[in-house]
Amino acid sequence: MNTYFPFHALGLQCNPFRALTDEEWGEIALLPEELLTLDPAAHVQVLGERGHGKTSLLMGLAALGRRQRKKTAYEYLPAGQNKFTTRLAGLDLFLLDEAQRLGRGEWGRLLAGALAASAPRLVVSSHEDVAPLFASHHLDLRTIHLTAASVDLLRAVVQRRLTYFALPGGPGIAITSEAIDYLHQRFGGNLRAAEHLLYEVCQHLPGPGEITAEHLAALKLPPEPAPWSAAP
Repeated sequence: MNTYFPFHALGLQCNPFRALTDEEWGEIALLPEELLTLDPAAHVQVLGERGHGKTSLLMGLAALGRRQRKKTAYEYLPAGQNKFTTRLAGLDLFLLDEAQRLGRGEWGRLLAGALAASAPRLVVSSHEDVAPLFASHHLDLRTIHLTAASVDLLRAVVQRRLTYFALPGGPGIAITSEAIDYLHQRFGGNLRAAEHLLYEVCQHLPGPGEITAEHLAALKLPPEPAPWSAAP
């Protein structure tokens, strides 16, 4: 295999399950029809457990907003940070990831900004229901619940990654249906954990072929990287 471009021998630009850039998130994200058909004037909260696709959804929405020529900003709040830094003035759409980390005063600042003239539409992801905060400011809020991914969604996400990073002629690897079933049974629909295991398997592939359930079961996982950091 090529020392500098080892994945070219697999028909891939790179490891397809590495951490994504903001631009790649926007291209790869699968947006649910439920979200796309909401009132475009309503604010949105996306609720779900860790690894269930909240960041992917917000990144996809940010990319969609930019394609629609909306002034769009995305911000991720890491653990230990309780303030947002994005300036709301002039925005059409503001997406705030892990919004449950905001302090109460920051919630007041955010929601007051949503009431200002020419205020942006807010889309927040959270582990906690923040509807009472929006209601206290008389702001219309819709809720999207992200439950554990179905096996069909997991299959679609995996195929999307392979297709996106494939070289002309298509990827030289495939993931068997039994492997997808194994991932779903092992991780209960946690997309991030499934992608983390697939990343490690792809790092050690000797050449083109199929990834089977046996490949996945045999690998011991290292610690999972932070979701916002780009992996090589």
